[in-house]
Amino acid sequence: MAFSAIRQAILSGNLKPGDRLLEAEIARQMGISRAPVREAIRQLASEGLVVSYAHRGTFVAELSPDDLWEIYTLRAAVESLAVRLVANQATPETISLLRQAVADMAQAAQEGDLQRVADLDIAFHETLCRLSGHARLLETWLGMIVQIRIFIDLTHALYRPIEEMINLHAEIVRYIENRQGREASEALTQHILDAGQRIYQERQNRTEKDDGDETERGS
Repeated sequence: MAFSAIRQAILSGNLKPGDRLLEAEIARQMGISRAPVREAIRQLASEGLVVSYAHRGTFVAELSPDDLWEIYTLRAAVESLAVRLVANQATPETISLLRQAVADMAQAAQEGDLQRVADLDIAFHETLCRLSGHARLLETWLGMIVQIRIFIDLTHALYRPIEEMINLHAEIVRYIENRQGREASEALTQHILDAGQRIYQERQNRTEKDDGDETERGS
C-alpha cells in the first residue's frame, strides 16, 4: 500500500525530484505506522527512485543528464540485441502478438489516450525483451524500466509525433517478420536514441524556463 502510493506519486510528478520524504508525515497522512513506510522507502531506494543521506534524510532521486545518457544508451544496446534474437527465431505467434501490440497503440492514439499509448509502448519493448529468450537481458531491461518511466512521465516528450512512433514500431515488426535482424536492430536503436534526445531537450527547455521564471520573480 505505502510502496505503491509513494511510487505512483513520484511517477505522476506529485512528488518531484529533490522533495524530502518524511516517514512520520507520510505515515500520518496514510493512517498507518512508520514501519510499512520505512519498508516502502527501502524498496523505492532499490529501484533508484529515492536516495538517503546520513544526517540529511531521504529524498526523491534527481536524475541528471548523465543518468539519461547512460540509461538510454544502455537501453539501446540491450534492445538491439533483443530484437536481433527475436528476428532470428520469430514464429507466426510472435508476429501476431507484436502486430496486435502495434494495433493497440494505434487505437489508443486515435482515442487520444496518451497515457495508454505510453503504457502500451513500454509493454511492446518489454515483450521484445521477453521474446528474446535471454534471461539476463530481460533482467537488465527490467532494472532500467522505472527510471525510463520517470523520464517519460516527467517530460511527456516521447510521444510526439505519435503517428511516426507507431509507424516505426510497425516497421520493426515487418523487419522481424522478414527475419531482417540487422535492419530491425538499427531502426530500434535509432528510435530509442532519438527518444532519449527528445527527452533531454525537453528537460533542458523546462530547466531554462524555470530559471527564467525564478529570475522574473526575483526582479
